[in-house]
Amino acid sequence: MANFPHTRTYVRFSFDSPLILGGESYVCEGVLRNLSLQGCSIVSDRELVLGSIVRVSLLLPDQVRALPIEIGRVIWAQGFGCGLEFMELSLPTRLRLGRILRVSLVDFLNARKLRECERAVV
Repeated sequence: MANFPHTRTYVRFSFDSPLILGGESYVCEGVLRNLSLQGCSIVSDRELVLGSIVRVSLLLPDQVRALPIEIGRVIWAQGFGCGLEFMELSLPTRLRLGRILRVSLVDFLNARKLRECERAVV
């Protein structure tokens, strides 16, 4: 297992959503694996370099338009997977991201409560 030299401040929620990623001289596609207020992990069709700056458009479920991550920085990279730290988000993007993550939190808590109830019945 890789040793990553960073710590996470926020809980990340699992996703499996397409994304479009762009760097200084490329555009590629990928898949969002998890998401928080401060970052995400992705798998893309291109190996990204540690420390590189990217722009990402997240195509999230139940969203009419993509969620733009204006500036993200690669904070770990392992093959085609990497972690991004969000360096710059506009206020509208930050508000949308907060709403999306609140829904994910409610879904997570409801699923956990349901599992606890099912165990109590058995």
